[in-house]
Amino acid sequence: MSWAIRRMVAGDLDAVLALEQKIPEAPHWNRQEYEPCLISDETASLRRVGFVAEVDVYIVGFSIGKLVAGVCELESVAVATDARGQGIGTALLSAVTAWAESSGAYRFELEVRASNTRAIELYERAGIRREGERAGYYHSPDDDALLMGASLPSGGKLA
Repeated sequence: MSWAIRRMVAGDLDAVLALEQKIPEAPHWNRQEYEPCLISDETASLRRVGFVAEVDVYIVGFSIGKLVAGVCELESVAVATDARGQGIGTALLSAVTAWAESSGAYRFELEVRASNTRAIELYERAGIRREGERAGYYHSPDDDALLMGASLPSGGKLA
């Protein structure tokens, strides 16, 4: 399968919303919550970005990042079940990391369901380390959140 990663645009929102409904681990946001990911205001104190993974004309994954005061929070990486295991999640994570670094972030953070071992392994392979836990953080289904983070040195790579 040949795929490409690119910035999310307004025309992607219907496909992103449909995809996230098929992925239980994805955040289930409404259209208005995704719209700030399309706007690039380099002067804003809070900035968000969205990337999509595309195969032909189909969206098979997306990632969302938020930057506040030099800290980038990975809000989501989601890949369609039938597209997993091909490096798409890694590429989507790398896209947010590179954006964060180019935007001046010095730190990268995320929270993930403690039961989502596949995602935890992805993050650990990228150099993101476990830093704590929030008991009972997630609902439907109930789960704890694992807190993870890393410093961002120059070059857009996690350390």
